[in-house]
Amino acid sequence: MKGHPIRIVAVVMAFLVCGFAVLAATRPNFEASAEVSPLLGKAAPQITTTSLDGSTFHLGDHLGRYVVLNFFASWCGPCKEEGPNLVEFAYGAQRDGVAVDVASVVFNDADAEALAFVKTIGQRWPALKDHGGQIAANYGVTSPPTTVLISPTGKVASVLVGPTTANQLRLLIAKDEHQ
Repeated sequence: MKGHPIRIVAVVMAFLVCGFAVLAATRPNFEASAEVSPLLGKAAPQITTTSLDGSTFHLGDHLGRYVVLNFFASWCGPCKEEGPNLVEFAYGAQRDGVAVDVASVVFNDADAEALAFVKTIGQRWPALKDHGGQIAANYGVTSPPTTVLISPTGKVASVLVGPTTANQLRLLIAKDEHQ
């Protein structure tokens, strides 16, 4: 009779451990996953548009620098998780002297909501208008967040789907620099 409570505790503990293991295995990964894109290694589709602040953006003006092109929306939950990481990356790269520019593309969102979102996360880089979704279509983006890394030569180096992290972007640039 004395061994019986110990068995119950052991069984309960085993169920708890299994439950946590299942939860950990099925929980979505915070880091974005690399996507196989037909754009990889090819010239990035050109972009000429206006930003939410009214300035003009030409992708070609950024040759010689990496460009992190991030598609986002204010209604996108994972974009809210990703936002602080992009801010950390952008200001860390600037501080470290890395030749990289960041631009965000508004994905299927109203300008006012997108502007409120970028102000909330502390974004200071251009948020580009994509009325009609032509930029997203040219890059094969079907949902946010999606991030495209463009090399200094203007070629697509990586496409990431899901919320990316500052460290993930740093590693992708380091990997591309050594190819």
